[in-house]
Order: sequence, then C-alpha cells, then structure tokens
Amino acid sequence: MIRRGIVECRGCGKYKPLSEYSPIGASGAPRPYCKPCNAERVRLGHYSVTKDFVDLLLRFQQGKCAICGVSNTAQRAMDIDHDHACCPGRRSCGKCVRGLVCSSCNFHGLGWYEALPAELRTLGLLNAYLSDPPARRLRRELT
Repeated sequence: MIRRGIVECRGCGKYKPLSEYSPIGASGAPRPYCKPCNAERVRLGHYSVTKDFVDLLLRFQQGKCAICGVSNTAQRAMDIDHDHACCPGRRSCGKCVRGLVCSSCNFHGLGWYEALPAELRTLGLLNAYLSDPPARRLRRELT
C-alpha cells in the first residue's frame, strides 16, 4: 500500500520511501518488495530454496561458514553453495545445495579446488565438506 510516497514491503513489512523500491517496467509502479527483500527473493529463487530452509541451515551450521568455521558477523549474507555439476542451467534444482559458506571460501576455495583434477584434491577439510555437506546432513535429520 502506498501512502504519501511511503510503501509497505511485502517481505519485511516495513514502511519505506519509494526510493527503496525498484520500479516495475515502463509503468514506474514500485515492486511490492523493497530492494533488499527483492534481492533476497531472487537469490533464494536462483537456488530453489526457501528462507525457512536457509535459516534452518544457518542454525544447523551454528551461524558459521561450513568450511572455515568463521562466524557470520558481517552484514552480508553467506553464499549459498551448490554442486554446479548437478544443474546445467543458471538455476539450481535446490537438491544440490550443499551449505552456506563465506565469500572467501566460496570464491577462493571451492571454485579453485573443484577445478583441480581428482588426484590433486588432497585437502581433507574440503573433501569432508564436499563428501557430506551440511545441507545433506540436515535433510537426513528432517526425514
């Protein structure tokens, strides 16, 4: 609902100025979600997971990166890691989501490590994460 340039976000329920919303196409009408909530919806949709699942996974991981164990103290959300070999397109099926990792582990660790030939993948910490990731363990507990 719009009142005097203030809009209620369907995601967070907060009333924010129009500048906090992206316009929809040529009409210029604001999206129903503020920019941060819309970005989170797009991110979750990309990985085919719900906010509830990500929140549960973060609690399961005790608020820490699934690889290095650093606590998520930054304002930025942890990266959602998934097995790129599972889904050929740009989106994930959701079943291949492995865990929540910090951006350093995601970009500088996993990407590099998974590109190595199998005989060079000798890091126990990363092998343990890849062989039985937190999301898989969580799903086993939920069933």
